[in-house]
Amino acid sequence: MSSGFQPRFGLAAEEFQRYRPDYPPELFEHILSWVPGEHRDCAMDLGAGTGKSARWLVNHFSEVIAVEPDAGMAAKLAEEVPEARVRNCTAEECLQGKGSVDLVTIGNALHWMDSGRVFENAQRWLRTGGILAVYDRPLPKCTPEVDAIILAELRGRWKPHRDPRLKKDSTWEEAVHRAASFQVLEDTRFSYIVNMRPSEYTGFWRSTSYGSAYARALEDPGSYWRELESRFAEASGKKLLPVDFSPALVVSRKI
Repeated sequence: MSSGFQPRFGLAAEEFQRYRPDYPPELFEHILSWVPGEHRDCAMDLGAGTGKSARWLVNHFSEVIAVEPDAGMAAKLAEEVPEARVRNCTAEECLQGKGSVDLVTIGNALHWMDSGRVFENAQRWLRTGGILAVYDRPLPKCTPEVDAIILAELRGRWKPHRDPRLKKDSTWEEAVHRAASFQVLEDTRFSYIVNMRPSEYTGFWRSTSYGSAYARALEDPGSYWRELESRFAEASGKKLLPVDFSPALVVSRKI
């Protein structure tokens, strides 16, 4: 494990798994369309979290290697997706045989990584013609009233706990397009609206690195989250919240 790695999500692994929605099925259908059936032996998912991508991959590949540096998240990943082979290490320091992988995925995690080193690894691990699929989404959006509540927290109580890398919403796509020895095949976006109860939307923010870090510094974090939930409920008229989790996907081929 790199001495520079700082775990951020392990203490919120339960909330991460429970409250973060899965990716839309269409995203994985697009990825799979670029991977021929005869080349579905091994897939690697980098920054695998609790297995939101690995859970899909195990249904289509003979072997799935899920790479997750946070020990708490890796433990939850092993519990949620026992079919995957979990490696508790960073994507930068992971070891894998040259030309041994058919697909590398990175979902909502590239902003935490040294993209240059990770793309060099992916280029080495992938067979010629192998696929690199990177996908992410900006901060979720809801109604103007609810978004105003979140914006106030982001600019106020959560700000000291928010890593600067999270503010770079578009640079991950630019990095994929610049990756050496890869040809971009597809750059697309998906519409994905998830209706959530105020309690569920509160749970999403509990799963963030900065929201959970702020709450852990409080004497009574439960009271803080209940108060935030009540504000969401009041702003929504106690109705379901239409939350926009629309992701973007860039698919590239090793050349």
